Amino acid sequence: MNVLILINAAPGYKEYYYQLGEELRLKGCNIYYAVDSMRSRYLTPLPDLDDSEKTHYFDKYFKENYLRDEFESFSDEYWGDVFYSDFDRFLTHNYNLDKTSEYWICLKNCLSGFFEEIFNNYNIDCVLYENISNSFAYMAYKSCVKHDKLYVGLMGSRLPGHFEIQNSIIDKELDKLSLLKKEPISGEEIEWFTAYKNKINSIEPDYMKNNGLDNVSLSRLLKFEKIYQLYKLAIIGFKYNSYYDFQFGSPWKAIFRGLKVNFFRYYRTKLSNKYYLDNEVVKEKSSKERFYVYPIHYHPESSTSVLAPEYTNEYTNIINIANNLPFGTYLYVKDHKSAKGVQDLSFYKKISVLPAVRLVNYDYNIKELIGRSQGVITVNSTAGYEALLLGKPVYLLGRVFYENFANVKKLTNFKSLRTELLSFDVTHDDVMYDFLSYYRYCYKGIIDIKGMRGVENIANQVFSHIKKMVG
Repeated sequence: MNVLILINAAPGYKEYYYQLGEELRLKGCNIYYAVDSMRSRYLTPLPDLDDSEKTHYFDKYFKENYLRDEFESFSDEYWGDVFYSDFDRFLTHNYNLDKTSEYWICLKNCLSGFFEEIFNNYNIDCVLYENISNSFAYMAYKSCVKHDKLYVGLMGSRLPGHFEIQNSIIDKELDKLSLLKKEPISGEEIEWFTAYKNKINSIEPDYMKNNGLDNVSLSRLLKFEKIYQLYKLAIIGFKYNSYYDFQFGSPWKAIFRGLKVNFFRYYRTKLSNKYYLDNEVVKEKSSKERFYVYPIHYHPESSTSVLAPEYTNEYTNIINIANNLPFGTYLYVKDHKSAKGVQDLSFYKKISVLPAVRLVNYDYNIKELIGRSQGVITVNSTAGYEALLLGKPVYLLGRVFYENFANVKKLTNFKSLRTELLSFDVTHDDVMYDFLSYYRYCYKGIIDIKGMRGVENIANQVFSHIKKMVG
């Protein structure tokens, strides 16, 4: 079995997926690596991977084939599907915006050619990476579709101690959930669901516990590992041509970009506090008012840039939802602890003055808020999933794995809220069947990128999945 593993320079990813590859190699798989950039070679050196003849660097291929024009037609592709997941990041943090459209056309052609050559030369059976979260992964996935091969995307689950294996952007996952929902329910499963539902107010997904995104202190920049990382970025600019490092750009500019992003998040977090309602006021008002909850997302993130690219502008989302609520009904906009300070101060100011909006601090318990609400209006957040367990309806703008669960209403546009909030009949059927389908869909284990725990278990589950799907 020939497995192509995608590698990027995100912290810990290279080491983790290399160890995963080694575990799969011990099971008889032939492992090949596709690395987005030579940057990885210098930031996180791993000679056994870096110097292997089975490792292929995309930026090297991009440079060698930049002016090539005999690639296959790509008329069946859309700009947003290929690039928006990356551009959402570029636009949010204001970097890598100096390339022409011709550069991106050449890039798309080269991504197609790069993966075509690897698939054809090594007869690849499956691609292994995280969920389809950027253009590098997307084009690898498209090669899987073209060649009728398997994409295996690993992702943390909403269930503690579990993870997901995704084979598509979303549609195949919905089909799996639909089939799993039809299976007979065991007594053990009922016990699990009852315990999970009863504890939902205190449960937090594994990927939320230690992601570090809520830490905006400037002191963390003074830690040795951070300073050493900046030093490595400063010197690798002399070692490779960053023009072809399409997801990152100049390492030198990245140093100032990273410092700027961290400084402004710290600054905005401090100054934005005056725009939130005091937590005691939120508690008092929410006990008396009729309201819906809108949870702000962290940006950029594949959950929105891939599954809901039309709804990545939080200001647009909030003002359009608020404008379509009945007079006297409020929208409680709950900031995300991982998203604090991401938006400009003007965002917090403009949202806070909207007469229909109550801006709620990131440290307020959203589940307590949902419990008092009329329901949740969301793009596709985990808060919507949790609201269903709390017996509340969910009005969904984007796409997400729980979109076909009971008591979820998929909105066609913002204005449809005017009728849907009044006419959507919430069933009081037990949502147990939907949640058990998700429980069956997930695998036991934790994807611990930083701590490297449980890699052997993840590899065993991945190998079994591949054998089941490929044969």
